[in-house]
Amino acid sequence: MLTLRKETDYALQLLKLLSLHTEKYVSLKQASVVSGISFLFLQKIARKLRQAKLIEAEQGVSGGYKLIVSPKKISLRKIVEIMEGSCGLLSCQCSSKTICANEKKCTVMKKFKKINTEVVKIFDKMKLSDL
Repeated sequence: MLTLRKETDYALQLLKLLSLHTEKYVSLKQASVVSGISFLFLQKIARKLRQAKLIEAEQGVSGGYKLIVSPKKISLRKIVEIMEGSCGLLSCQCSSKTICANEKKCTVMKKFKKINTEVVKIFDKMKLSDL
């Protein structure tokens, strides 16, 4: 089955937590306690989400992280692509270079391209607010 990395799972959990507290900043220490996710791992995840401009950080006593995009506008696809990069279901779909010498005759890749297209559509439709 398709398996998302732990980092992506935790990013979804952090974003969901932030979506429940849109009026205030949430510290990563708080998020770590609530979620049970390592503080250091959350820092790494928050850095990526910040670079992608989904969250912002505020320093200070009442600082922390805050969602800056509506949860209704953040697709599951966007989150997965931020955390994992854009890729297909088969490893040969993950590179611009041809990995498989049999690409032109490969019926498997052709079928998986269709499946991948459907998965992408589903991930596009599902929003953070739906989780």
